[in-house]
Parts: sequence; C-alpha cells; structure tokens
Amino acid sequence: MINHRCYFSLRTAISFKRLRPTDISNKNWFATSARQDNSTIALLKRLRSETQVSITKAKEALQVNDNDYDKALQWLLEDAKRSGATRAEKVKGRIAKEGLIGIALREGGGAIVEVNSETDFVSRNKIFQDLVIRIATTALFLSSDLSPRAARPRVTDIPISFLESSPLLPHPSATTAASAPSMTVAESIVDTIGNLKENINLRRAAVVDGEGAIVANEDVKKLARGLARQVVGLSPKYIDEASVKRIPYDVDKREYLAETVLLNQDYLLGGGSVSQILQKAGEGLGGVKFSIFDFVRWECGEGIEKPVEDFATEVMKQANLSQTH
Repeated sequence: MINHRCYFSLRTAISFKRLRPTDISNKNWFATSARQDNSTIALLKRLRSETQVSITKAKEALQVNDNDYDKALQWLLEDAKRSGATRAEKVKGRIAKEGLIGIALREGGGAIVEVNSETDFVSRNKIFQDLVIRIATTALFLSSDLSPRAARPRVTDIPISFLESSPLLPHPSATTAASAPSMTVAESIVDTIGNLKENINLRRAAVVDGEGAIVANEDVKKLARGLARQVVGLSPKYIDEASVKRIPYDVDKREYLAETVLLNQDYLLGGGSVSQILQKAGEGLGGVKFSIFDFVRWECGEGIEKPVEDFATEVMKQANLSQTH
C-alpha cells in the first residue's frame, strides 16, 4: 500500500507540471485519476492470479478490451489457444520421457496418471506440477463413469481420448471455483505447452476402485503403506503364483517366484514373506483375512527410448540452431 501511494503522488506531481492553470477546472481530477489507476492495478493483479500470464500480456488484454475483465479473460484464453496450438505443432515430434506420476485419492479408491515432458527442468515447474495434479483429480472424478463399482478392488485403465476430452477440474487446494473459462484436459495441455515451450504428453491413466470397508485401524494403515513401498521398491510382476503364466526356462523356478511374486517376496520391513505378514496381521485382529486383489506400478518414462545424440548436436538443438554443411 505504501508503494502505491508514493507512485500515485509522483504521477500527480508530474501531471500537474504539464497542465496550464486554465486546464484545471475540476478539483477532483487527481482523485479520479488515482481511482482509475487503482482499479486497473486491481484488475491486473486478479488477471495474473487467475491466468498466470505475464504482466505485459495482462496489460495488453485489458487495453484491448477497455478494462472489461470478462472480455480480457476470454481474449487471453483465445490467445493462449492460438499460441499453444502453434507451439504444440512445432514440438509434437519431440520425444518426452521425463515428467511426473500423479495420484489422487479418496476413500475406497484412487487414480494414477503419467504426464511426460521433454526435460526434468519442466517437470519441476509449478505450472506443470499443478497440471499433473489436476489431471489426476479429473481422472478420479471420472472413475464412476467408466464402469459400475466393482465388488472387489481392481485397476481399470482410462482411455486417454476420454480423459483428454473431459473438462479439467480445479486443483484440490483451490478454495473457490476459478472464474476463468473452463478448458478440457487436452486444451489445458496445449496451453501448458505454450507456456513452457516443451512437448507435453498425457501417456496413461488408471483408477483403482471397488467395494470395501473404511480402514480406521492405524496398524492396518501402516501395513497398507508398507505394501505400497514393497511394490515400488521390489517391482513384483504378479500377486500370487497362480498369476504366473510362464517361467523362463533358463532361471531357477524358486528364485524366480521369490523375486517376481509379491506374496512370495521377503517383506521389506522384515518378519517373513509378504504372505506371512498378512497372515500375522489378520490373526492380530481376531482372525481377519487380508487379500491383495490388484496393484499397479508405473515408472515415469519406462519403455520410451530416446535417441542418443552427440554432445554438440544436443547443445545446438537446445540453442535452436542448425548445423550447416
């Protein structure tokens, strides 16, 4: 507030020097000018807060639309679509294998998505991170539209075209509904490409859903977290031996099953195999039977091959230069 007062006082002094005495006919002239400046700054602040555009672009939007906020907002959206689409067309052939795995949770279910970028620099950008969280939140909301609630928990893939055509939901931390025009997931990705200047790709999405009781026991919650770490750390391929369709002929069967079957693996926190840990936990709760129905483990960028280039070529590409021969 102090800076604003100083700024307006300075402008008032300069304006006064340029006026002839005969030009000053309204005693409220200076106050009116200050109110107009205050209004413009408030609009700029609000516009930048809701759209994340630069102050230069926000000023342009307000000037073009005579300080009409709604029109300026729509102008920015259309401008972002144009610039984002242009940028997306330029970078669509680039390989994107960095990025983030995003999750969204609720009682009895969750969603997981993978969104790729070209560099880890972009994946650390808050704009990109917020996009991933919002896509995961949208995927979780759409889970009920994919299929009826299952009698037992299961992992269901979400068609990318279905998710991309859906309206992008606000960030979970948003306290009020955003006044900016809504965009689909695909449009938001294009908009982010325009902002961050890299190829961005929604690669895959899935939901875990099913009937089940709410877990209130802290020991059971701790066990669930331990099993999740088990899957991430030891990368099992199957839940039980019955799920194994084929064992490679050149490996020891017992060792193979101990490494690839979740229930056969030694529990990361000790105490026996995962199967034994589940049995002990159930006995401790009066004979409850614990079962693992499904799991999903993703690693960002897995399976995406990036061509190996020499250092000079990579530097020139990053600098948007081309070699001449």
